[in-house]
Amino acid sequence: MLFLNIANPAFSARQDGLNEEGPSSTQKNNRYKSGASVEKVQAALANIGFYLGSINGHLNDETSAAIRIYQKTSGLKVDGQITRQLWDLLNNAHQVRGLLKHLETVRKQGKDKARAALLAHSATKNLVKDLSDIRADPTRKYDECFKTPTVRCLLFEAQESVKAVHNPELRDWALGEVLIAQARAGLGELAMQTAARILDPRLIMVALHDIAEALANAGNSQQAVKAARIIPNARKRAEALTKIAQIHAQQGDKLSTQVAVDVLFKMLVALPSKQQQISIKTKVAIAFSHVGSPLRTRNLLAETENQSRQLSNKDQRSLGLRHVATAYARLKNLKKTQTLLSEITKKSEREPILIHLASAMAAAGKIKDALEIAKYITPRYRAAPLGSIALAQAKSNASTDAGATLQLAKKSIEEIKLPYARSFAQSQLAVTMAQISNILTQSNKKKVLFLNASQMAARIKDNRLRAHTLWSIAHEQRISGGQQAANTMEALADTATNAIKSRLSQVWLFADLADQHVRRGDVKQSWKMFDRGLKIGQTINNAWGRARALAKLAQTLLELETPSKGLSINISAN
Repeated sequence: MLFLNIANPAFSARQDGLNEEGPSSTQKNNRYKSGASVEKVQAALANIGFYLGSINGHLNDETSAAIRIYQKTSGLKVDGQITRQLWDLLNNAHQVRGLLKHLETVRKQGKDKARAALLAHSATKNLVKDLSDIRADPTRKYDECFKTPTVRCLLFEAQESVKAVHNPELRDWALGEVLIAQARAGLGELAMQTAARILDPRLIMVALHDIAEALANAGNSQQAVKAARIIPNARKRAEALTKIAQIHAQQGDKLSTQVAVDVLFKMLVALPSKQQQISIKTKVAIAFSHVGSPLRTRNLLAETENQSRQLSNKDQRSLGLRHVATAYARLKNLKKTQTLLSEITKKSEREPILIHLASAMAAAGKIKDALEIAKYITPRYRAAPLGSIALAQAKSNASTDAGATLQLAKKSIEEIKLPYARSFAQSQLAVTMAQISNILTQSNKKKVLFLNASQMAARIKDNRLRAHTLWSIAHEQRISGGQQAANTMEALADTATNAIKSRLSQVWLFADLADQHVRRGDVKQSWKMFDRGLKIGQTINNAWGRARALAKLAQTLLELETPSKGLSINISAN
């Protein structure tokens, strides 16, 4: 490497080649002018594009000019001289540039590996092609689609919008979201055609996973498994099949769950990591519990526990047991969870188990035990299980205890340092408070708790989280019969929504709210939220944002017209 790290002030001139102007090592401004030091600075400036001359060690006018330009852009004193401060900045810039080059090399290697895997499989080799010359149809008519929207017309307009996105990475991103909506709508072949338009082979791998998952959500088990089978990467193939099994289990489809698991288990041997196998098996065990197969659930968890204990590495053994313990906690097997928890000493491994265990104990009515466990959860994650405990207390008519638990949750939130983590915790707790308000029978207590929930929501810094929380609270108020209060809360939610700068994020907000309402059976409110999102989506002119917004709206419309039995695919609107 050409440059050495010289951030340590205890350096010698011979070590880094930057000889000082005179014999004194404390001379004013630490200026350098020797051939070796000038040559190094010339090379550094050339490396970052500021110097185009010869690297000859001469402090000539061209070198001084390059130094002045760099000093000006870096906020240094502009004098054209080589100083220690100048060198430190140049050395740091070089190291950063070297890191970026390394990351780009790794990225290219990842692309090449994914491309080779796709080309090696007969079912995916046709996906690797260059279709970058496709252009959008400028004569298309789309006004009618916004007047009377259908899933097909929204997806068509999303596809056309993607064609106008010139940045390859952004285009691939948008295409990935379009194909998910296509697959969920039963347009599997069209989704595969969209996947073929993705240029980054790694994202094609992701797209195949998403297509398989979307087909499962749509209830098309056979096609979902078929799509997962052709994923060349063994780990991603296993993850897709696991997700398919989970979705079908959530849908209550025992046969489709078993089919997906049978295919999955035949492929598990291809996974080199025992950790991955254990993680997948615990997820399958939970899936079996959803479709009424308790014996298979018990046998699979016993098998994974035994497999974990056989691991020679202590950390790997602990991680394996964590997967098993978490599964037991989610299945509300409290005794087994606590037994395994006593064997796991690493805090990062214990945390997710404690969270699930506290919530499971609350659901089982063991409030004191749940509260005791919550004490050992770090503040960042403590508020959510405390909210679950308070909700359980309210359902059991222990409203006083619920209030005390909510106070503990508030104190936990005050300890959270990261802004977004705090906003997220505030959002969860505010919605929980609103849900508890609906359970209470005394009108005064209901009003006070709704007020507390709205005050908590008002303190949320993140605009989108604040808006989503306020809309959710308004919905809870409307359910409780407080129409006037709900209208007031919706006005606050509107203001918060308008504070969201990105119209794409606004569309995402209303689409998520529509999904949320339709799953709770409030069809009227669902359509209201969808129409709000559609109206905003129509105004987005940026091709990338428009494509993503319309793909999201198409998925939501599909949910409204034919509510799925399974889990929706969540895509973050960044």
